[in-house]
Amino acid sequence: MAETHLQIRNCGVLTARIDPTNVRGDGSPHRPVLCLPLELQVLPAQTIEYTLIRLTGILKMKGVETLAEFDVGPLAQHSDSRACFRPVNLEVPLNPHTVRKFEEERSGADAFLPLSFRGLVWFPKETKFDTVWSQGDLPLTVPRSTWVDRVLPKWGLSSVKLVEITFPASSVGENFRAAYARVEEAERLFANGQYKQVLIVLRLSFEALAIGLGFENRVKDCFDSLFADSHPQKREKAREALTGLYKFLHLGPHEQSAQPDIGGQPVILRRDARFALTMAHAVFEYITPHD
Repeated sequence: MAETHLQIRNCGVLTARIDPTNVRGDGSPHRPVLCLPLELQVLPAQTIEYTLIRLTGILKMKGVETLAEFDVGPLAQHSDSRACFRPVNLEVPLNPHTVRKFEEERSGADAFLPLSFRGLVWFPKETKFDTVWSQGDLPLTVPRSTWVDRVLPKWGLSSVKLVEITFPASSVGENFRAAYARVEEAERLFANGQYKQVLIVLRLSFEALAIGLGFENRVKDCFDSLFADSHPQKREKAREALTGLYKFLHLGPHEQSAQPDIGGQPVILRRDARFALTMAHAVFEYITPHD
């Protein structure tokens, strides 16, 4: 549980905390929203009672750069001598550009999102307002698994999915759908930073398609069959393009964890996996029957 304190009359009696495992995504691809399960404990400052009227703040990236600003909205959280936390709805609106930028910085790791708070407080006995700030950032670190399972899918947003694919309602269409399921699996691996596995799973997607279409262990022949009704020159060039991607995906099984000396095995980088995913989406859109 990550938490921070806001001082009321030099007393750290206002506590804000968030359970990182309960963070989730909401909204839409055009307006992604990050929902944070904020909880507040509002204790009296010694004998001084007060009311938290408003709470705003900044969601940061790497603790420095502002990712988004937020406003919890009007509140009426009265100080209470009982030590209890009260849930508060905190939704942070983002935008697709911000999300993509953050995903590049996250690069498959846990999502580190420090928050700072500013509150407006009312002292009824003194009939006056005061502004308070958090003493330090709330160090919110969302586990990679939570971010990948509960945040990104809810936004329906992907930095690599460029096309929509409609699979025909037939046995052939089901073969393509089953093979494409591995591409969706590769997206999850990409979000988890498992770049070698991205290439391996994408290669298996084409091999699964070949098996489904009756070309087990003959992926090149499968590619050739997809363009059987095309002009010979077009068929040849298309087969070469698909075969080239398939050969690139063979880098996956030969990847090693450290940068090799010249002549050693290759290292699969994030950009390699992103390229492979982008190409796989485009290829499946291209080769999937439209009838």
